[in-house]
Amino acid sequence: MSTLSLLLAFSALGAQPSDPAPAVLAPAVGDDFGTISGHVMWEGERPEPKPDIVMDEKATVGCKHDSMVKKNETLLIDEKGGVANVVLTLTVAGATPKVPAEPVVLDQKGCHFSQHVLVMPVGATLRFANSDETNHNIHTYPKKNTAINKNVAAAGTTDQVLDKAETFEVKCDIHPWMKCSVIVTDASQWAVSAADGSFKITGVPAGEYELSWWHEELGKGKTEKVKVEAGKEAMLDHKVGAEKKAGGARRR
Repeated sequence: MSTLSLLLAFSALGAQPSDPAPAVLAPAVGDDFGTISGHVMWEGERPEPKPDIVMDEKATVGCKHDSMVKKNETLLIDEKGGVANVVLTLTVAGATPKVPAEPVVLDQKGCHFSQHVLVMPVGATLRFANSDETNHNIHTYPKKNTAINKNVAAAGTTDQVLDKAETFEVKCDIHPWMKCSVIVTDASQWAVSAADGSFKITGVPAGEYELSWWHEELGKGKTEKVKVEAGKEAMLDHKVGAEKKAGGARRR
């Protein structure tokens, strides 16, 4: 199969906040393709964990308490230094991502967004769902797509087509601790690092690639180049830290 005929089929995964989906797509696989696997690791002095979220008890009425998450997910580093929720993207020349027929679902359960970082292709439909027994208010802050500020009743949904590539924040004004990021991408493939910093991107045509990376607090930049060979797994370990910014330059 040639690179020009590569079609990528995307599927939304309901990842848990402490274990993000390693990828949000199901690309073509075969002898002509390889895999990029690796870890995103913290470099330098590790910051103190952020304090847990404080929730007013009255405000949590109607939240499904068995699904509540009080951990602050802004910067998650595990005991070995793996960094969660880092988005890694690559673009394969000539590849045509396929917009999923079904909406990509971002649920609200336990007064918490089901994914702290959600990645979806340009042109896909994002469905905001509410599995709680109380109202939620979807408030988005895009610059390119249309912003919404809309109530979603218990067991309700609201859909929005996102046709412009960008990253934006989503909040609930009723429950102010609720927030997440949505990345609308025109990249052909991507992964989100898991709780231990691991990631995997399959179905990559042979070639040399430089991946882009993004994290809500650490910024964005490029990884070193990685060579992919057909039928093989290429390893890429990328380091991030508070003393670095995009491109690896030191902060002043």
